[in-house]
Amino acid sequence: MRKAIILFTLLALIIGCAVPAMAYDQTGRLGLGYRFGFHTVMKDPWSLKTMHGGEAKFVVHKNWAIGLTGTYGRTGEAVLDVNDGGLPIYREPAEGEFGAKLYNYILELGPTFNATPDDKWNLFLTAGIGIGYWSVKQGDDVVKVTDLNGNTFDLKDQRFAMMIGGGVEYFLINNFSVGGALRYHIFSDVLSNFKDNEAREGYKDALDIHSGLLEGGLLATAYFGKCKDDDKDGVCNDDDKCPDTPAKCVVDEFGCPIDTDGDGVCDGRDKCPDTPKCATVDLNGCPLDTDKDGVWDGCDKCPDTPADCKVDADGCPLDSDKDGVWDCRDKCPDTPVCCKVDANGCPLDSDNDGVCDGCDKCPGTPAGLAVNADGCPKDFAYPERELILREVQFVVNTWTLTEKAKTALAEVAKSLAAFPHVQLEVQGHTDSSGKAEWNDTLAQRRAEAVRENLISNGIEASRLTAKGYGSTKPKYDNATAEGRAQNRRVELVRLND
Repeated sequence: MRKAIILFTLLALIIGCAVPAMAYDQTGRLGLGYRFGFHTVMKDPWSLKTMHGGEAKFVVHKNWAIGLTGTYGRTGEAVLDVNDGGLPIYREPAEGEFGAKLYNYILELGPTFNATPDDKWNLFLTAGIGIGYWSVKQGDDVVKVTDLNGNTFDLKDQRFAMMIGGGVEYFLINNFSVGGALRYHIFSDVLSNFKDNEAREGYKDALDIHSGLLEGGLLATAYFGKCKDDDKDGVCNDDDKCPDTPAKCVVDEFGCPIDTDGDGVCDGRDKCPDTPKCATVDLNGCPLDTDKDGVWDGCDKCPDTPADCKVDADGCPLDSDKDGVWDCRDKCPDTPVCCKVDANGCPLDSDNDGVCDGCDKCPGTPAGLAVNADGCPKDFAYPERELILREVQFVVNTWTLTEKAKTALAEVAKSLAAFPHVQLEVQGHTDSSGKAEWNDTLAQRRAEAVRENLISNGIEASRLTAKGYGSTKPKYDNATAEGRAQNRRVELVRLND
């Protein structure tokens, strides 16, 4: 039984050391505890029995306490007998025989070292010095014996005591713990009556007076009072990692302010505790809305919205027709998406043809021309990407335009004038006969002659470029007379859409 109790207590200590840490510092508090368990003097025939104990300790630092410990216990029964020399000895009682009991009372003062004061499980070591009192009683009376001189004395004594021990306490709540402890009390002859008295000294060896007491068991401790807490946040200074917490702040177990919504104002002081994380807040933790558009500063991507403007979820003014002018300023709110608009959101129509700029595929249409839905003249075909001017002919081997060619170009100019945005390249081409150098010159000159004629017919020079390609880009077969005739041509190539 004795070995089982010791093993159980040691196991509790080992388990306690393996538990993760929490904050349960008791600095500045008074602890009052009660112990219950078993004790033994480790002497036959005294048997293992229950013990009780109490203690009062003051925690001067989270790692250190000073306390007063009391222990009381009694053993099982033994019979006081005499040996051949007439000295008393103890023996086990026979069946049905009534014996005496050994009572122990111990009072000790000493320190306790808290190895894990910030943990829910606190491992501690303790020591102390004091006085131990023992007596042998038969029933309620102290047993009396006669010494070698024939004097009768009570079988009891007091001795100087020293204690070492350790244990673990588990905090059910911040100021109440349960746990287990193992202590060993060592007794010395200091203060004993079984010395300096020759007659009574003879009994010391005969009675085999115990020199120690081992006790182990459970304990419960309640802590009273408050630790030093300068910022009044409920966390002791020694354990407070944020010692200057503002008043009214809710703190975590380390004394640091909790800010659930992450707005920089701690819970407890925050009058608007569910502020969106993006919002800028005032000293009370409430979101600011400088432009009064209903979207908080910090979340507002358009922070200077005018007061009369409706906004989207980002705080930016609405632009229903996507013309770049806010609805609150748009005097033409249903503008087609393709239209360019003025500062009032109204469509621009530079050529006044009834089709707004941006949607007009033929910008700059001359006044008076009827246009289609794309803004292009109805009476003229849109210039082809590549147009061969078949009626434009030249005097043989020159770049002089024939009269027929001039007449044809006048009509071409009328069509081009209807599409003033179109950019063109005037290309000159020859067949493969003749020298290449001459063909290049002839092609360039003819292209320039056509360009000059179109300019003289009112087409802006900036719209036209002239380029001679000689015989390098034939479209027809140069092996035939017909093919060579067709390759001697002038083309208009549209450069834009």
